[in-house]
Amino acid sequence: MNFFNKKQLPFLLLFIAVFITRLPFLHAGYGVEEDSWGIALAAFHTKLTGIYEPSRFPGHPVQELIYSALWGYGPMVFNGLSAFFSAIAALFFALILKHLNFKFYFLAALAFVFIPVFYISSTYTIDFVWSEALVLISLYYVLKNKLLLAGIFLGLAVGCRITNGVMLLPFMIILWQEKNIKQNILNLLKISIPMCVLILLVFLPIILQFGTSFFMYYDQFPYPPLAKVFYKMTLGVFGFVGLLAIALTLIVIVLKRKEQHPGELFESMLNKKIIATAFLVIGLYIISYFCLPQKSGYMIPAIPFVILLFGYYANARNFQLLCYSLIISSFFCSINLTDKLRGATYSGMAKTFTISGQEVFFDVLTGPVISDYSKRIQKINYTTEVINAVSQITTKKVIIAGWWYNEIMVTMIPLKKNENVLYEAYIDEDKMKAYTASGYEILYLPEQDIYNDQMFKMKVTDPLAAPF
Repeated sequence: MNFFNKKQLPFLLLFIAVFITRLPFLHAGYGVEEDSWGIALAAFHTKLTGIYEPSRFPGHPVQELIYSALWGYGPMVFNGLSAFFSAIAALFFALILKHLNFKFYFLAALAFVFIPVFYISSTYTIDFVWSEALVLISLYYVLKNKLLLAGIFLGLAVGCRITNGVMLLPFMIILWQEKNIKQNILNLLKISIPMCVLILLVFLPIILQFGTSFFMYYDQFPYPPLAKVFYKMTLGVFGFVGLLAIALTLIVIVLKRKEQHPGELFESMLNKKIIATAFLVIGLYIISYFCLPQKSGYMIPAIPFVILLFGYYANARNFQLLCYSLIISSFFCSINLTDKLRGATYSGMAKTFTISGQEVFFDVLTGPVISDYSKRIQKINYTTEVINAVSQITTKKVIIAGWWYNEIMVTMIPLKKNENVLYEAYIDEDKMKAYTASGYEILYLPEQDIYNDQMFKMKVTDPLAAPF
């Protein structure tokens, strides 16, 4: 695509602007997520052994294999690729909306990539933004009726995150032609054949190692409290300002539905199949989220379609106000943990309260992006403290590190190891007793006694181990 003519230059500027806004946050380790450090650790092991190691099942081979090839260049490069794909996502969402003749396609694209969960995910080593960018590229080619390309990019998206395979159904709804079954079958084959070939190729290394047993996922902990579930899919996604703006916009749409003219922001009549597709995608990913409601990032694939629906039902003024609110939501009114080890810093104006047994704060002056960055710094500092303390140990110890395990292991790669100390993520009762019989004292990092017991559905960690 040539970006150097007058019509396409704004898209290049959009790409550059989005990428630049991520740069200040790329250096702080591999991210706040345990899984992001797990990706870095798996990349190191793959590079070291030459055998592909998934960071977690069912595997994310497109991202993980690329990172393994780039191991050694540090978090700026790893996180920089997430920033790059966030700019790609902005670019192709704008192209999609322009193709649909939507008036505010640049503003809508900016709103999408500045929504807190997307912005944060685009500053560290995780697969959410990679896979979403590839899905949007695939959708663009579906709309352009370039189905072989659509299939290739959807296959790559599945190779980043296997749940993206559900997008084949919405794509077929867009392409569906009544009373033309032959063409519908041909369209399905044009997308699904290159998609399946690519999926087979990228998953082949893990299939050869584990057979079909790789097709699983981890759900080691109990289903979270409903308050936390709804927090992560609402405030955790849109932030306080963004969620408030969404609620107010919905109220206005409902109260003034007789005065509204759906589709008025589209310069031509929007295909009803696009609206049906938007509702379907949102529904599919809400269902998927409730099956395993561990992370706000699981809702990212639904966000572009949420914005599209507001663009369809809201008037120009309300839609623009909503977009501006979503953009600033990343920078104001943070709600986050106060925990001194893995929580965020906050200003003197913050108010604290308790949700589901955890103390959190509300701070007007620090938005979700700044809070996430400060959490990353605090976790790096604590990890360094643990490693320094462990280096002084002279007796045999086993440390149950839990969610700190990946970050500790990655941080220790260039460092000299203390041979007296072993780290474990989680260990069951039999292994704990075996370590004790071998003369090891078992210690656990803060809170990991609770999660070690939850992992194995037992209540033995405190009797058999001590706090670090």
